[in-house]
Amino acid sequence: MMMEYDDQRCFVHRIDPEDRICFVNDAWLAFADENGWRLGARQVLGASLMSQIADPETRHIYRLLVDRVRDTARPVSFRYRCDSPDLRRFMAMRISARGDGQVEFRSHVLHLEPRDPIRVLDPAQWQRSGDVLQICSWCKAVLTHTSWLALEEAVQRLGMLSETALPRLSHGVCPACSARMNQVGAAS
Repeated sequence: MMMEYDDQRCFVHRIDPEDRICFVNDAWLAFADENGWRLGARQVLGASLMSQIADPETRHIYRLLVDRVRDTARPVSFRYRCDSPDLRRFMAMRISARGDGQVEFRSHVLHLEPRDPIRVLDPAQWQRSGDVLQICSWCKAVLTHTSWLALEEAVQRLGMLSETALPRLSHGVCPACSARMNQVGAAS
């Protein structure tokens, strides 16, 4: 069941001309805390945006998006997912240039879909195996032995419902999202 999200919080962060995070709003900090990121402003302010993105594919796409916004002074917008263990969160982001050389990222939740908790997404689940599960940074599909599957289907197919030691998550980009996001970054 899909629920409209009535919380109009806008999660904002900005980077300076050298791509360092120079601003996060209170809603961004609260959202980070709600998701177990436990990031205070002191920990992220001054950090390179790209150093905060774990995988090379997602960094590459963000680099394309930031460069496009800076080069054209035109904003880019796209949708993505930022799931919690018990919610599918469908979100939208707008990246825009500011007159002071900064680039601003504004995200908000479009709607939510409750689901049975997916333990592998829970940051409180510290007992992890040496296995690695690759998950798409944009749509949350999971790479299985042969293909990218929806998160819930992959968890079931890979037998992760009863495992005590869950795999570590590694982010990447599935082929469909790579094509879509590269188009957003390259569009003029």
